[in-house]
Amino acid sequence: MSNSTPSIPATPVSASLTAKSNSLSRFSTRLKQIKINLRNISDNLHRKAADPKQKTTTADEMMVLHLQQEIAELVVLFPRIEKLLIQFETNTFHRALRFLRLSSKDRELTVLFEYIEMAIEILSHEQPSLLVARKMRIDIERTVTRHQHPLLGIFLNRFRDIYRSDSDPLKVVCGLTFTTVVSAGLFFGSLVGISRQGESKLDDQINGLQDRLSEIQEELASDNIFITDDAQIIQGENPGEGDNAFGDAVGGLIATQNQQELIREFRQKRLRQRNLVEIRDQERQDASILFLIILVVSSGTLGSAISILIRINDFEKQEVSDPLIPIFTGAFKPIIGSSFGLLMYALFSSGVISVQIVPNNTARGTEFFFCSLAFVIGFSERLAKDVIKKTEERLLGAESGAQPLFNQRPQTSALPFYPLPIAPQEDAAEE
Repeated sequence: MSNSTPSIPATPVSASLTAKSNSLSRFSTRLKQIKINLRNISDNLHRKAADPKQKTTTADEMMVLHLQQEIAELVVLFPRIEKLLIQFETNTFHRALRFLRLSSKDRELTVLFEYIEMAIEILSHEQPSLLVARKMRIDIERTVTRHQHPLLGIFLNRFRDIYRSDSDPLKVVCGLTFTTVVSAGLFFGSLVGISRQGESKLDDQINGLQDRLSEIQEELASDNIFITDDAQIIQGENPGEGDNAFGDAVGGLIATQNQQELIREFRQKRLRQRNLVEIRDQERQDASILFLIILVVSSGTLGSAISILIRINDFEKQEVSDPLIPIFTGAFKPIIGSSFGLLMYALFSSGVISVQIVPNNTARGTEFFFCSLAFVIGFSERLAKDVIKKTEERLLGAESGAQPLFNQRPQTSALPFYPLPIAPQEDAAEE
């Protein structure tokens, strides 16, 4: 008889534990190899620095600086990947997907360690290739960002691609495109809101009240009682007794209590209708002003965007200290232009600044005037600064011989400007 121990079949639990132990052993082996490569890089740098035969130039110093920066960015990726692996391991939903072989995120992240190891090994050579290591590191960062932020990962990766670009005009155009798209969305959204506001519910209420008022007038007219739109009783004719005068003394002339109630209801609903009409007219006026403000802001944004596109080559010659400056320049220039346009509209509309320019006598003359003014202001920031400076001097009375603006008689409207005709004098008429 043989004394050999029978083999125990592997259970799923034991197989899982074996796989985890093998994975941990491979992971620890990779970490050891990465530490060795980092030590070799450090030794190479110290050896070059200590060698008296090699003269250190500015290019060598920049090379060492970029090398250290690239190594630091690669090492920082380790805790990010490890954190994601722990999250996926403790997530019940992800574990179920992995059990059903519907997810391979953990495998994808585990492979990234091999890429990091390869990139660090490339940097550990005597002549390290920073470009290859940088491309590998960027690809690893994109994958990690996509797993960390499933919804915003695409936008974050695109923004980082723009941030890493060496073309400043491209960064300016990207920032300008973002602001332009947002402004266009707000512009069309505001137009839709204004158009829907035009179809006010007050119209239905006013029409309903008018129908009821017409019914009351017809009902009273059938009883030979007539009431005006101002709720005043007028004369009516009684066929049996001839002409009868009707006045405001309703109690003595109106026969039934029902007629008194109808007249009282008519007066209440007429008052209610007038109030609703005033509210509707005010809403329409506010909507018209809001529409003009939207046009002014959009024109200022468009003028600033055109100005940037015309001078796009000038950004290539500028030296910036931070890669974000060109992006923010393209993003915030249109906002500045629209703000200046809105400021000019407020100054002209309030009468602080008045001009002798008369718009065309058309239905949209004022709108086109303010749109063109806002476009010019957004296009030329220098003009906006000059206007603001003149306005400040006028408000403070800093100009020689000029009085403060607050002592002047305010104008009823700044635009359009129409000269008033001179009335004939009474003394001349009497002569």
